[in-house]
Amino acid sequence: MNSFLSSLELRRSENALYVRFSGVHDDYLTARYAEALEQFCQAMQGKAWARIVDLRQWSVTAAQSQQLMVALLKQDLTRGLTLEYVLWSADVMGRWQIERTLKSLNVENTDEVFHPTEDENEALAGLMEQGFSVNFGAATRYESRCWKVPQTPEPKS
Repeated sequence: MNSFLSSLELRRSENALYVRFSGVHDDYLTARYAEALEQFCQAMQGKAWARIVDLRQWSVTAAQSQQLMVALLKQDLTRGLTLEYVLWSADVMGRWQIERTLKSLNVENTDEVFHPTEDENEALAGLMEQGFSVNFGAATRYESRCWKVPQTPEPKS
């Protein structure tokens, strides 16, 4: 039996979030992220905020949840999100889908909110240039283990 460890790491400053996903999609981690985001948005009270989402160690496998992802990002825009950098590697699975989603959301807005990049320093500098704090505090980390049970070959009849 094989297992895969997935994790979510959250850090926050006075007006920005740094979110790092690693592993594979997991409902438990998604729920923890949603809770943390809700608390952060309540603390921001409608003020502008920014986010860096690090997907460099993430296996994006959510083609079927494209509409949900778009709806959640649109909701974040109504709750004050004004700038987001998405960190990814050149070989991240699902990169085309992320890119398409970010482009379509940018087209719908008067300001370009979403910026994909492979460079963490570019993302940090981008937040600072727009007046967001990058003094992220200690990380809160959540982990989840996904078990993959090997399939037994079916007997041939």
